[in-house]
Amino acid sequence: MTSDLELSQTFSSNGWAIRYGVFGAEKPHDQTVVFVHGTPWSSAVFKPLAKALLGRGGYRIVLYDLAGYGQSQDFTQDNPAKYGELFAGDTSVRMQASVLAALLKHIRLDQDDSPALIAHDIAGAIALRTSLLHGCKYRSLLLLDINAVLPWGDGFYKLARSEAKTFLQLPSSVFEAVVRAVIRSASHAPKEFSHAWEDILAEPWVDVDSSVACAKQNSFVRQIAQANDADVAEMLDQNLYENIRCPIKIMWGEQDQWIPREKVERLAGLLKDSVKEFVVVPDAGHLVMTDQPERVAIEIFDWLMKT
Repeated sequence: MTSDLELSQTFSSNGWAIRYGVFGAEKPHDQTVVFVHGTPWSSAVFKPLAKALLGRGGYRIVLYDLAGYGQSQDFTQDNPAKYGELFAGDTSVRMQASVLAALLKHIRLDQDDSPALIAHDIAGAIALRTSLLHGCKYRSLLLLDINAVLPWGDGFYKLARSEAKTFLQLPSSVFEAVVRAVIRSASHAPKEFSHAWEDILAEPWVDVDSSVACAKQNSFVRQIAQANDADVAEMLDQNLYENIRCPIKIMWGEQDQWIPREKVERLAGLLKDSVKEFVVVPDAGHLVMTDQPERVAIEIFDWLMKT
């Protein structure tokens, strides 16, 4: 389902070994498109869309896993500092924006070849920080069911943030059941949600090997525990969102139980005239790209053609 778009390249940033891949046309090409996933996902969630774009030709595609997610869970810094009492390695939005800026520079997309960015979930906040606080330029920005205003998190995420140590102590079988329940809750039709998709999205966080499973469990809890409201509050308090200078399209699944519509509409208001389109996708939840893949692909094609 996720095709063979392997993240075969690695670069180091902030102590993390970041796995990424660059696919498709070298120059001359129409656009470079960078996909940025959210939590608790990985780049796998975007691979069918990336494959569809590559099938059209003329696109250069960049996929990567956020630090601490997917295939980028190796923290390589010597004698690492502790980020909180439980974790080595920082996975906050602030740090992820620093990594994204470093990645764009690493593949020379920071100035000369401004990419189109497609961001889902907390990747919206990451993409905004990368532009507003690191000076990275985008050709355009497409925001899918994003979370970039406060407060953050539903009941589960608030509980996991406040009781991180308890979640680390869950038996592996119980923890896996929690992970799979979280994944299904992001779909509009969890009972019909593809078992293949569930396995793909759960794989970075669970394992039959107990020692590996423990490390993955730690990674899953870490990215929730380190979600820091201050990383978004800094942008909100300074009214920075109105400084975005690229065209923006917002898409929201009408049945998204994670991000209520009023939060997305509030963000659109803060982004002001940069928002050129606001699309509500029916029969779709937070995982809008798996609930309505054809509609999302059409909307992406249309947007990239316009910008």
